Amino acid sequence: MQLWIWITLLAATSQNIRTAIQSHMKDSLGDYGASAIRFIYAIPFAWIWFLCVIRFTDQSFPSLNLEFVFFLAVGGLAQIIFTVLLVKLFSFKNFVVGVAFSKTEVLLAALMESIFLSVAINLQFGFAILIGTIAVIMLSLRGNLFSLSEVKVSLRSQSTIIGLLAGFTLSISVVAFRAAINSLDDGDSLLRASAAGAIGVVGQALVMLVYLAMKRRAELQAVFRLWKFGIAAGFFAAISTAAWFIAFALHTAAPVRAIGQFELLISIGITLFIFRQKISKVELVGIFLLAASILLVILNS
Repeated sequence: MQLWIWITLLAATSQNIRTAIQSHMKDSLGDYGASAIRFIYAIPFAWIWFLCVIRFTDQSFPSLNLEFVFFLAVGGLAQIIFTVLLVKLFSFKNFVVGVAFSKTEVLLAALMESIFLSVAINLQFGFAILIGTIAVIMLSLRGNLFSLSEVKVSLRSQSTIIGLLAGFTLSISVVAFRAAINSLDDGDSLLRASAAGAIGVVGQALVMLVYLAMKRRAELQAVFRLWKFGIAAGFFAAISTAAWFIAFALHTAAPVRAIGQFELLISIGITLFIFRQKISKVELVGIFLLAASILLVILNS
């Protein structure tokens, strides 16, 4: 296999491990504490990576601008909200369904582009949205029940709303981070992306620290008391971010994002063998339908 495929698989795996650690720690740290560890403890790893990129590619620190700061702030805040929503979702749904809902980001971003940016909808894209809608309905159901009344109740449930909001805020984050990276004039794509990651995570950590100090002191104390889990989450967060950046630098975006859906398969394994949670037949079909719809959108881009 080509190098970019291995690196993409590393990115997806590391991302899944980080999310699994957060899901595991939500009872000990609370929703906000478990969300905060991915930012707070990722700082040293993100900066080590960024400085290594500068050193070994013989480039310099890029010049920052107001456009970069604005989009980085929007993307950072959206990612914080997404992370909190995802951790909250694990209280209602099993691990793999929570991860699957976050993947609706691809569909929601494409749908927003078609509505607000007048991007033409072809047959493949329309079919992908239809499959994705069916998948979301199946993922929102309770157990294996599949009736019209159950669909109506499930689509209005708190878990479904949280799941779709998580996907929506992640789509905003992805678009904003991309705009921040593109606003920089200096360096190659790897340097600009690494700079955005290193600088952005400092701001995100500060926001979470201030919020926890003001509103959730007990969770803040737990974040520092259980530092070993925090370091693990921060390490895998930094590894996944760096691996995604390298993969996108080595190959075009669509195939990388398509291979990245391997994360759903890892999530199934973690759900069954690590968390010992059950996956219903309806949920399993919904997951694979969602993966198919995402691949159709990606390959259509």
